[in-house]
Amino acid sequence: MTRELFEHLYAGIAPWLALALILLGRNPRLSRTRIAGSLLLAFFLLRVPVGGWHLFAWIRVLEPSPSFTLTGLLGIALWQRLSGTKIFRARDWRATWIIGAVAALVLYPLGLGLTSMDPYTWGWDRILPLATAATATLLLIVGNRFGILLLLPLGGFALHLQESSNFWDAAVDPFYAAVSLVMVLFRFVPEGKKTS
Repeated sequence: MTRELFEHLYAGIAPWLALALILLGRNPRLSRTRIAGSLLLAFFLLRVPVGGWHLFAWIRVLEPSPSFTLTGLLGIALWQRLSGTKIFRARDWRATWIIGAVAALVLYPLGLGLTSMDPYTWGWDRILPLATAATATLLLIVGNRFGILLLLPLGGFALHLQESSNFWDAAVDPFYAAVSLVMVLFRFVPEGKKTS
């Protein structure tokens, strides 16, 4: 198989996982039929033609190369949903959202030219993979499972499973960044201010 085929296959995993999670819903009792049906339906829905392109192609317009972090998080969420076992504890999810929010705040506002510094260029240097490896190591030392997930961008980047050759794209994407910012915002807004 060629590199382009691997990139194309990888790009389809995150949309399939997300759609499968949506189709499974929040019902606590999942039958094997519902699980198999949801997983197959997610695959076939991505192949539905809309305006001359199948749905997967439209998703690729929005996000051509989901980050390995997002793909890993969707995989964990789906596995937890299917198996009923907790892979990530509350503190693992907390680290997931905080690190994603920090990465989003560093990458996107500065990368949009709001300052003279462009952190996106760091993705072509060795400093960002080293910083990610150091963060993963620290998380693993303190027993946080998100550290294992942070190793995915390093591996996927080394294997060139994405179209982009910038490490930022392996570690964070707009969807992971946006969800992280929302989760951190809701976590740190005091209860009284949430309802008013």
